[in-house]
Amino acid sequence: MIALLSILFKLAGVVFLCIAALGVMRLPDPFQRMHAATKAGTLGAGLVIIGSVIAHGALDATIMGIFTVIFLLLTVPVAGHLLGRAAYVSGARLSLGGDDALEGVLERSSLPLDERMGWLPANVDGVKSPAPRAFAPERSKASLQRLESVRFAVIDGNVDLVAQRASSVAKQNEAKLSAHVLIDGHAIDTAEDPAQMRRLIRDRASKAVNTLKSFIGVDAVLNYSEGDPEQLLACDGSGEELLVLPCQGWFHHQVEGRRSLTTWEPDGLLRLPAVHRGPVLFTGKHLATGAAMIVVRDCGEDHLPALVEWALMAQLWPVESLVHVADRGADTRAIEEIARNFRCGYRLIEASAEGCAIPDELRDADAVILGATPKPLRTSWFGAHWRSRIAPDMSGDVLIMEAPAGRASA
Repeated sequence: MIALLSILFKLAGVVFLCIAALGVMRLPDPFQRMHAATKAGTLGAGLVIIGSVIAHGALDATIMGIFTVIFLLLTVPVAGHLLGRAAYVSGARLSLGGDDALEGVLERSSLPLDERMGWLPANVDGVKSPAPRAFAPERSKASLQRLESVRFAVIDGNVDLVAQRASSVAKQNEAKLSAHVLIDGHAIDTAEDPAQMRRLIRDRASKAVNTLKSFIGVDAVLNYSEGDPEQLLACDGSGEELLVLPCQGWFHHQVEGRRSLTTWEPDGLLRLPAVHRGPVLFTGKHLATGAAMIVVRDCGEDHLPALVEWALMAQLWPVESLVHVADRGADTRAIEEIARNFRCGYRLIEASAEGCAIPDELRDADAVILGATPKPLRTSWFGAHWRSRIAPDMSGDVLIMEAPAGRASA
């Protein structure tokens, strides 16, 4: 009789566990999957444990089983609540109809995590991802989408200017503003003491967040993640999102502790334009408050005129004149027409060097617009800052956008 009762409890538990597993696999959003995992899963596991206790019958097994069931009842609901809260804050889709009871109570990201990271497949939870927007085939007719979202990196020691710049651009364009506090998992994995490294980096990241909060008027959705920053900041936009970064620093927040003989270097800022796939603004040491001189370094990239037009429409700077630095024989008509349409001065200068370099006399420009990231992709190369590859002692902004996917530069 006892054996039969034990088998009945175990079978009932297995049935509920199978229901929980099916719910996790088939329910459409994380909130419903959370209910299946916590409620049916806890009941199923509890019944299996009770069946095992009945089968053993010993006092020690009974005590252990009771404590195990109590532990499940105390921890699983709390874990489910925290998972549900994290899913809501991160912008997870709500598939059920009705009002959002937490609207205005918790800050919520405007986009789900898979869309922010570019992981959205053809069909997720019944929602089809939008097809990539095609760029116009002719250089002079290319265009980017209107700016809708501004993202900026929160890196210890480089918060003030980046936050101020991102907030100003978002306000100017009535765009959504989000701050990204990231911790590079590679820095932890390659440390002599990973646990201590994680703790130190988190302390620095917290310090950066406190610095951010001291800015009155910077009202941004705060995103905190740990992992590969290149994946966490990846997107496939065509102008809707601007990524604002400092010109130096990385997401290990300048904490040193790398294991000896490790080749990995905490230096990836210049790799981010390739994964962001949209405009990336590296903030300079000063903000252009008056009439700004903007230099366009043209190496024949098809998408460069679209980027220049987009920057002027987004009013990233109060532009007075465009200085167009182009290689000999380049087609300059598109950018000249853009300058005329926006009623700003235009001056054409022939480039005297390869790569992204501009003439030394333009080093005081308020910003430089590039259609490709300066190579090599290191912020410091033989002791020289990466902007020195554009012009010596340059201190202005640098706006970069790599060629959109499927488009090759001329």
